[in-house]
Amino acid sequence: MRKLKVNKISFSKAKSFFANQKKQTKVKNIGQKVKKIISNIQKKGDKELIKISNAIDGTKFSSISEASFSKGDFKKSFEKLDKNTQRNLKFLKKRILDFHKKIKIHDLKISDQVFSTLGQIHKPIEKIGIYAPGGKAVYPSSILMTALIAKVVGCKKINLFFPSSSDFARDLMLASAHIADIDKAFNFGGAHAIAAMAYGTETIEKSDKIFGPGNSFVAEAKRQVFGDVGIDSFAGPSEVLIISDEEDSSKEIAADLIAQAEHGEDSKCIFIQVGKKGLNTLINNIENLLKDAPRKEIIRKSIEKNSQFIQVSSFDQALEINNLIAPEHLQIIIKNFKESWLKKISAGAIFLGKHNSAVLGDYAAGPSHVIPTNSAARFSSPVSVEDFLVRSSISSIKSIKNKKKYNELLDSSIFMAELEGLYGHATALKLRRK
Repeated sequence: MRKLKVNKISFSKAKSFFANQKKQTKVKNIGQKVKKIISNIQKKGDKELIKISNAIDGTKFSSISEASFSKGDFKKSFEKLDKNTQRNLKFLKKRILDFHKKIKIHDLKISDQVFSTLGQIHKPIEKIGIYAPGGKAVYPSSILMTALIAKVVGCKKINLFFPSSSDFARDLMLASAHIADIDKAFNFGGAHAIAAMAYGTETIEKSDKIFGPGNSFVAEAKRQVFGDVGIDSFAGPSEVLIISDEEDSSKEIAADLIAQAEHGEDSKCIFIQVGKKGLNTLINNIENLLKDAPRKEIIRKSIEKNSQFIQVSSFDQALEINNLIAPEHLQIIIKNFKESWLKKISAGAIFLGKHNSAVLGDYAAGPSHVIPTNSAARFSSPVSVEDFLVRSSISSIKSIKNKKKYNELLDSSIFMAELEGLYGHATALKLRRK
């Protein structure tokens, strides 16, 4: 096997590279292709959904019912699984539920000299669409990491969409739907599935918000339907950044980088070595582990195409590079790490300690593994209970408790309305003056 080609760069070069790096460009012509798919689904509904699925995914559906599954189907698929698979799906469910049930969302209710009530209330989003990818790998965990959280907050209807695959993969997806108590599932993937979720068809109900990662066509479809329907995020290729000051650069770290790289050729794996030793040892460990990796060609392409191995002299330098990237996953293996440093870090999910791994976050840690990518961790967060809720503000004036304060409130608002040239606004308040 040929030697792995890696990109080893210094702190100064890394800083310049990531400071000037542009976000990933869209695949050529993908926007127009997706726009056409969405438009055709809106116009022709079920008929077009079946036509596109048969053409793109190689399915042989003649009706939506052939691609539709209900709770009875989910249960049958779950019962087909071996006991060990059943047990582990249940274990993940318990971990995810235990974590998210502990997140408390509080309504707010206060009063002052004018308002009987001022506050905020939360309610569940009613109809949720879950997308679970199934191209180069099958992700039942993505179903659990979204649908179970929707159940925690009380969303009324959850529909699952997933692409056509093997019989085993379909049973695994449907079994996960059983574990997550999903209402219906549809064996459609790609941009056409997103369009069906966003706008509905004759037989598929429109969703209020769509969750779940997918390929570039799915991401572009989510971008185009956003506004007509809510989405969780514009997810890009998976990312991990590992910072370590260990001199031996252990096999575990090499394995963590490989684990991320096997998602796909576009996955990004970045390693920052604090100190002068360890980088060459790590690369040797990666090469040794790669020999027996089942997805070695995908991993090799990912590491050679998208990965950087960086040597820095201090954790501060490592943190500076990290914050330019704002990665999806950040692993930190640093002696004497201080928790006070956490709020200085930009990352979607942070994993501390040699015995920890982003892979644990993918499955059994508890928090959702649907995490912002492509530097979006600067302004967005991993999927959590808040994402399945909508918040409304409320105010109430039952009676005038304090005429002076009430008129003061009106006068200030009237002044601002007239300052903005909105005289109808001002009149609506002048008529209320006491």
